[in-house]
Amino acid sequence: MDRWYTMIILAIVCFAVGSFLGKLASFKDIPHRVYFFEGVGTLTVFTTFVLYNRGVIFDNFSFNAPALLMGLTWGIGTILFIAALKYAKLSVTVPLTAVYPALTVILALIFLGEKLSPREIAGILLAIGSAALLAK
Repeated sequence: MDRWYTMIILAIVCFAVGSFLGKLASFKDIPHRVYFFEGVGTLTVFTTFVLYNRGVIFDNFSFNAPALLMGLTWGIGTILFIAALKYAKLSVTVPLTAVYPALTVILALIFLGEKLSPREIAGILLAIGSAALLAK
């Protein structure tokens, strides 16, 4: 199995367990405090990552605006996701938010000039269709 594939499988497991734990946390607490503790967990991973990779990160350092904006948009998305967990079923919120790759693909088509195969187009249409079935 390719290394990247193993990494994706592990990421999916982490996202699934994290979403499940987010729902459990929303039963116990308000969304603001849930996000606080999620942020502490993220900060712990971030600090460990930076300390371990500091030589590579800070060697020939330069500012990367798209990366900063990526973090800001993921952070805002996480806040909105946690707030939604308090009021909606996990079985609906997770599949709906998991449709974001379809929008990412559209952005890649428009701004990066990427091309899709018929099979990839079918997969994206099925993902959008699943979101439409779940949405109210």
